[in-house]
Amino acid sequence: MRKKPLALTLGMSLLLSMGVPANASATSVGEERFQPSATYDLSVTDAERDAIHAEVEALAGRVNSARAGDGTYDPLSLIGAMLDGSSYDSISRGGTAATAYPFPVSNTEANQNEYDRKVAKLAWVVKLATDLGFPVVVQRQPDKYVYAEIGDPDAPEMVMALSHLDSPTASVSPAQLARWRDADGNLGTPGAYHSPYVQDGWVYGAGLQDDSGPTLATLLAAKALLEAGLPLDRRIRIVMGIYEDGGPGTPSTTNTATFQSIPYNSNPSFYDNWAYKNLNREETPIAGYTSDSRFPVIVGNSGSVTPSVSMSLSADSTKAFRLTDATAGVTRREGDPTLKDIAYGSTTQIASRAIFTLDVAGAGSAERDRFVSAITAAATTKGWLPAAPRTTPKVQTTITGDSLTLEINTDVAMEMPTPQYGKNAIVWGMFLLSKGLGALGTTAADMQLKKAADGIADLFFRDGVEGEAYIGKYMGIPASLLRNPSNGTPNLTFALMGGINSETPTSFYTDASGSLSMPMYVRSMHVTAADSGQATAAVTAAFQAKGFTIGNLGSPVGAGLYVTHDNPLTALQFGSYQASINRNPEEFADPYSLRDVVSPQGTTGGTLASSFRNKMTAFGAVIPGNERWWHTANERMKVDSAVQMTKIMADGMLEMARYSGPAGAKFMSASIPGLNADRADLDLLDVTIGTYKDASAAVGTSQLGTQALLGATSFNIPMWNGRGNSAPTASAFALGHAPGGVYLPLTDTEYLNNTYVAPMRLEFKVERPDHMSDAAWAKFVAGGYGDFQFNILVGDAVVPLAVPAGQSADKFFSSRISANNPDAIYLSVNLAITDAPYTGVQATLADSKTDLYTVNPTYLASNPDPFPGRGAIEQRGFFVFGDGQKNAEFSSPDAVYVTVANAVIDAKPSAVVKKLKGNKNELTITVKQTHIDGSESPVTATFTIDNNAAGTYTVGDYKVYVETKGNTQVRSISIV
Repeated sequence: MRKKPLALTLGMSLLLSMGVPANASATSVGEERFQPSATYDLSVTDAERDAIHAEVEALAGRVNSARAGDGTYDPLSLIGAMLDGSSYDSISRGGTAATAYPFPVSNTEANQNEYDRKVAKLAWVVKLATDLGFPVVVQRQPDKYVYAEIGDPDAPEMVMALSHLDSPTASVSPAQLARWRDADGNLGTPGAYHSPYVQDGWVYGAGLQDDSGPTLATLLAAKALLEAGLPLDRRIRIVMGIYEDGGPGTPSTTNTATFQSIPYNSNPSFYDNWAYKNLNREETPIAGYTSDSRFPVIVGNSGSVTPSVSMSLSADSTKAFRLTDATAGVTRREGDPTLKDIAYGSTTQIASRAIFTLDVAGAGSAERDRFVSAITAAATTKGWLPAAPRTTPKVQTTITGDSLTLEINTDVAMEMPTPQYGKNAIVWGMFLLSKGLGALGTTAADMQLKKAADGIADLFFRDGVEGEAYIGKYMGIPASLLRNPSNGTPNLTFALMGGINSETPTSFYTDASGSLSMPMYVRSMHVTAADSGQATAAVTAAFQAKGFTIGNLGSPVGAGLYVTHDNPLTALQFGSYQASINRNPEEFADPYSLRDVVSPQGTTGGTLASSFRNKMTAFGAVIPGNERWWHTANERMKVDSAVQMTKIMADGMLEMARYSGPAGAKFMSASIPGLNADRADLDLLDVTIGTYKDASAAVGTSQLGTQALLGATSFNIPMWNGRGNSAPTASAFALGHAPGGVYLPLTDTEYLNNTYVAPMRLEFKVERPDHMSDAAWAKFVAGGYGDFQFNILVGDAVVPLAVPAGQSADKFFSSRISANNPDAIYLSVNLAITDAPYTGVQATLADSKTDLYTVNPTYLASNPDPFPGRGAIEQRGFFVFGDGQKNAEFSSPDAVYVTVANAVIDAKPSAVVKKLKGNKNELTITVKQTHIDGSESPVTATFTIDNNAAGTYTVGDYKVYVETKGNTQVRSISIV
């Protein structure tokens, strides 16, 4: 078990810089790498990471060849679960939801019995989770989500992975069904899309990458953590929905309210989120992710624009090596007939194949040879040639008569949202054309094609490197505007020749048009229009300086954020991802090769994370360097990628499940006269993993006296303007409580007429320090050194939180020791902080509940409560005090802290004998006392004795026995 000195345990800070490592391939020699300002101190150790990865490998169930249901694989393994899961037809075909509890989904011929199909898959998931040994498996309604949970059930906070088990109709349209191949390679076999199989290192089947496969990977990641038994502070919950990809219409707020009473209710847009948050009012996580996008971490939705980059080549019409035709498409790969299907996914591709045709009628054989030799030499230097046996060459030049063809196949299909990972066939081709035309000297010096090739190569392939060129590094954008300063998210990405959505190559130049014209998909995560305008103006100028015309870029601003740019959750997940791949680079070869160009980013569309404001991101499933196979025929994932993904997810889960500071808290409801607790709901409070700050520096020796400080925290928690069912822009976050801001307006009528209160169980984590022995720790945990005392610090005043005479301390205080972390004790106090001036502390008893589930009384008047065990009321004791001012925020005093008497936990004696004149000796005995806080205090006594010093002596409160060898040498000493 990990042990820390007490001071370190109680003074955690966000220290670790999450800047990616420098690498010459992406950074010029001597150039300083970008360092984000939002940082996180990772807690998962290398040894723990190794243990997690070993458990994932044990659960992987790797097989070389298998078909769903053939009995050749372990159904309780990762690959087995993916195969079995994809064998269910869980395509979301729409329909409607009923308007009354339990709001079942329609079951009709039109939606191919949606209800029955989803119920069947969810029943299988319940059995899978149960058979895997999860201690908690919950399903409220048979046609809606399932969740499994691990960790101490008394832990006040929960982290969550929420993803979906269904797939869209886009992958099973009539055109797509004709492209699906069964395990024998036959096209159009009925049911092929839900007859998954493993072949040649890939798992095939609907939902394997979006999102049934990744959702099951999160479940197996949690299983790996369960088996590893590593310390965690928070519970981990895996929620598996079933309707993200085109589910039924969400019931209205009014219809929901006929069953479930929720203050300030608004419906999420996703049906699964509605079922979780509104229908069943489940617990909101302190942090979470959905495995439904890309690694390393997705922070929100991006804005986009697609201008064309153009240049007239008509001036080349009479010259040798003029361009006559150019097309682009998806790369070819020998032996992979399904690769072309990737073009039909919902996110279109960047050109990974390009074919340039040149007229060389006016060129002699020597010029042709120089041109081809220069291209071959450049391709060889880049490692694109020679081609490995039985592979499609990345670069091919052929001359047929007076026509020269240059074909580029990058070998990896690339999607538009991640151009920074490189391998753009147009850019490769322009780089090679620049080299080939450059070798011709004056013959091609003034060609428009060379100008275009040189321009694209300089903008996107300077020094033969892609990567950061695709975030605009060489476009004159001020360095301060390339990335968000908090987390490193690229403000702009440039996907040249995007929009490939057919296996037939797309033309971007014809001899008849005489104009080179390439669509460039530009995504924006800029915070302000002013910044965006400055950056896009630089981009326009950069292309124009190269002789291109470019369409209007405007000033696109990011559409919405799942989490604020400075949220430490992003730094945590990005840092965890990097640590996962850096731990064993050979095991994570593809993502490791791109480690210098990956960063947090935005996405297109939306994810389930959008309804958990500032508490959830998208984390996975596509790993940088992998192909994206969503929403298309022959959806698939590499077996190796599935295992890698599960390891990364498990590492990230454990990291989220540990306190980033000294404390955590459980918010609850409490009926305290005169106070409104309606906003004491994590979904209405901006609480993140970085909310509870270390405040130990605020508690000085004058406040402590003879007490040892065990933990101190301070915090500030704004109230949202509404439930977290939307993804606000950065500007809305910046406005705060002002009109248009994300927080509760200070002019709100209800706010003005109420005093809000936030009842909470505030918990301090106290880790066993290195200097504390097993016996001393056992005594500490048992309270053998005196009572733990809670106080608040208001200015310079220490205010003890004392239980009134005659009342039970158990109602106000509690403690726990997690079963998987015997080296930590968690000490809790119940507080009720009001948004009001501070007038002292009042101890009170109140009816309270931690599960906020509340059925509408009208419904209960004529119907039984479906879940009578939920929402139970218990009497708890609270210390009530104002936070200082009414400002729609709940703030701690200068510190809330816990202490214990700074008792001696260890005493070690030592002795020295000094020879005196005559037959006398001087014996000096010192007992070194170690206190709870690690401080030391010696107790010393000196004795004048006869020659033999052996005997028992009193030193302070200690009896010390000294045994000697001879008259002056101490043989042993001990406390008796």
